[in-house]
Amino acid sequence: MKKLQAGIFLIMLFCASVKAQTYYEFTATDLEGNEVSLTSLLQKGPVLIGFWATWCSPCKEEMKEMQKIYDKYKAQGFTYIALNQDNQKSLSKVKPFIESHNYTFPVAFDTDKKIYEGYSGRDDIPYSILIDKNKNVVAVHKGYLSGDEKKIEAEIKELLGK
Repeated sequence: MKKLQAGIFLIMLFCASVKAQTYYEFTATDLEGNEVSLTSLLQKGPVLIGFWATWCSPCKEEMKEMQKIYDKYKAQGFTYIALNQDNQKSLSKVKPFIESHNYTFPVAFDTDKKIYEGYSGRDDIPYSILIDKNKNVVAVHKGYLSGDEKKIEAEIKELLGK
């Protein structure tokens, strides 16, 4: 019986991790009230989806680095889209925050966390998903430490080189 329980647990664990590796299509509303779809972004090239919130310090650090990477590779088709996870109480802080930092990458809202959950988010932001133009999830990053941007940039360069 214990072997059966262990086997079921391993299968459930495997299925949970596989979900994070699957493509999840979405359309979200950006800061200007326009709809942005993942499919339209992928037509240009690879997309890094970054889940973040205004109250998340590591998210803010990561976004500074993502702006540099976005500026460097956007002409080659790369897109970084920041999907905000703030709740209704702090939602009004998002646009002023983005504008005060002069961020130029697309920013959209995922207030109901459906997109986040579609990519198996588990209350651990920042959380980033790198998707190639063929809709394959090629990398998942949980959290952010200074220096992580080097690995992310290498992954993006590899996709752009293909």
